[in-house]
Amino acid sequence: MKYVIIDTETTGLDKYKHELIAFGALIMIDGIITETIELKIKPTNMDVADPKALEVNGFTERRWRNATNPDYAVSLIKAFFIRHMDGTLVGHNVQFDIGFIQVFAEKYKIEIPFSYPYMDTRDICRTTLPYFGAKSMSLDNICRFLGWERRRAHSALSDCEDCAKIIRNLCPPDPKFLLRLYLMKSIRQVKGLSWKL
Repeated sequence: MKYVIIDTETTGLDKYKHELIAFGALIMIDGIITETIELKIKPTNMDVADPKALEVNGFTERRWRNATNPDYAVSLIKAFFIRHMDGTLVGHNVQFDIGFIQVFAEKYKIEIPFSYPYMDTRDICRTTLPYFGAKSMSLDNICRFLGWERRRAHSALSDCEDCAKIIRNLCPPDPKFLLRLYLMKSIRQVKGLSWKL
């Protein structure tokens, strides 16, 4: 199975007001990552950027000093999607990423050919993890719940890598992974019981 896992970083939550400033993607075929791409994209309108969004994704002028020009970045992104039209598109809240990429491409009069259907790793997690005690389906909270150390949280490629781990373990659910979740749940229940005693 071929998965095209994507993530974006933006200057805010409104795709019509804010900008795409990073794009990350990886190709995973039968559980093996075969290709990665990560682009930092030069913003053109920082006046409307949300300071909270910049804090989350770690934007600084210094870190983005070698960023790709937007018109070139959009052509690289289009070429990537054309090359991998045969894969299943995946992301965590993937509709957010698709929306920002579409608006970004439209600005430069380019159409991005997304493959459909797509999978959202939030939905994959929702089908299994709440039973074991997970409350939030944010990528940060899922990784914390599972005890996964994040390499560079909220950097586009690192978030793709975390989505790949979700797919490897939950799509379909790996028996060893489920056993670990059952053990974790049992330990939490015992701790809760001993606390009440």
